[in-house]
Amino acid sequence: YIHVEIPALSDTGNDELERRVNYEIALQIDSVVDAAKERAREYYEAFIATGGKKEEFHPFEFGVDYEVKWNNGKWVSFVITEYETHASFYSEAYYYNIDLETGKELTLANLLGEDYIEIVNKAVREGIAAREAEDPDAVFFHDELGFKTIGADQSFYINENGNPVAVFEKYDIAPGYMGAV
Repeated sequence: YIHVEIPALSDTGNDELERRVNYEIALQIDSVVDAAKERAREYYEAFIATGGKKEEFHPFEFGVDYEVKWNNGKWVSFVITEYETHASFYSEAYYYNIDLETGKELTLANLLGEDYIEIVNKAVREGIAAREAEDPDAVFFHDELGFKTIGADQSFYINENGNPVAVFEKYDIAPGYMGAV
């Protein structure tokens, strides 16, 4: 089963930007959908080849959805999430932060200045401490497995207050049950 919601930029006043971003998103989504179909086909063929019956096969569920995190007419920030469910659940997120006036991708350096790494690292450490203090079920890795620093390609989105929010994928800085944090 496949369910896909595809975001599209429109009414930005920049037709070239809309075409470029919408094309890039469509290519990415087409690629992940094709890969999911191939995995499902291979799994089905292996299931039948090893004695499984067609009526006993439980189909894969695959989807792509999106959420607009921020749009103030100057910047837009959204996340596209793909998920796959069969015997287990898998998901992956792609973050887009775009300056609608220039057509360029926003970076943490653009938003926070040349000291962005220190600024974000401090905010992440404070965020981890606050979450652990507030929620006994919130557990983060520490010591050699714990958070050290953000990467040059750190994923982030812009929240409803116009602030960047660093995102870490499942297992990056916390146990898997915490999901993306």
